[in-house]
Amino acid sequence: MNTLTSSRPSTAKVEHIGRFDADEIRRLVRAGKDRGLVREKGDPIAIDKNGTSAATLGKVRSQWLEITPAIAKRWLENNFRNRSIDDDVVNAYARDMTNGVWVATHQGVAFNDRDELIDGQHRLHAVIRSAQTIRMMVTFGLPSVIEGKEMTTMDAVDRGRTRSVADQLRIQHGMPNGSIIAAVCHNLSSICCGARTKRLSVGQTLDIFRAFETPATFVIKHRSRNHGLRTAGVLAAFAFAGATEGQIYSEASSMGAMYRSLLDGTQLREDSAMARLRTFLVSDEANLLTKGADRGIAELVLQAILLELHGRRVTKLEMSTDGAVHFRMLQPARVEAIAAMFRLVTQRK
Repeated sequence: MNTLTSSRPSTAKVEHIGRFDADEIRRLVRAGKDRGLVREKGDPIAIDKNGTSAATLGKVRSQWLEITPAIAKRWLENNFRNRSIDDDVVNAYARDMTNGVWVATHQGVAFNDRDELIDGQHRLHAVIRSAQTIRMMVTFGLPSVIEGKEMTTMDAVDRGRTRSVADQLRIQHGMPNGSIIAAVCHNLSSICCGARTKRLSVGQTLDIFRAFETPATFVIKHRSRNHGLRTAGVLAAFAFAGATEGQIYSEASSMGAMYRSLLDGTQLREDSAMARLRTFLVSDEANLLTKGADRGIAELVLQAILLELHGRRVTKLEMSTDGAVHFRMLQPARVEAIAAMFRLVTQRK
């Protein structure tokens, strides 16, 4: 009579199965990841890169090129139909190129099948202005006319919503207060330069924020709900002056205590500069303040801080650059490092 055999493995086999080889498991996981079969939470999903090959795109081709000022000048001669040049944009690009922080991306320069420049004129002008050789992606041969359509390829260029510096600070750098950080840093750059600065890049904004991080973080964290008291000019002025204190910027520091007194109105002498400043900033007139007034407000606040530190009695607070000059002189290395970001090659000679 045949005997039935058990389907259960022997004790020896169970023990063998129970002994996991950690190295082998890691090897299998790595192999699975390499083949796209294993993915950890948060890992990006691999995309299919087997699309249409460049050889089947007809006359259209894209390639990396080193663009010299001479090449940029020659290419701009084929810039027949385009927008008016925004000089601030050119300067902003040129600053990044000069400072070595220009980042090459898929966005570069493009020509149509008539060799007309349809994208990249500001970048090319910046190459000339910076006197640098810049690596860019260049596309040639885009159709000048789309068959069966009235529109052209250029109609589709630059139609996307531009990401602001504030957007990038929030999305890429995890800064929930990206908008106010960007505004404060913009004003700090103007204070350091002694002139209005325009179109800061993300890199410049981050460098400025790190230079004033402790006082800037404090004033932003404790900013008022009142429109006049919470303007970027007020915050930037206190961050700038606060950076000159040797101790950690806090409510215990003289600058921190002065800032809190301005916000809540306590411990202010009626004839003090800070009391006069608060009276103006909480007035109905201050409700009309816009971003364009921030630089002037910053200089007014720095003047008030200087007068307050000296204990001066004030009947009327007046505009002056004395405060800004005073606090610039107390931190020359920091000020010069930031001011240098905004000088082009021609200005540095």
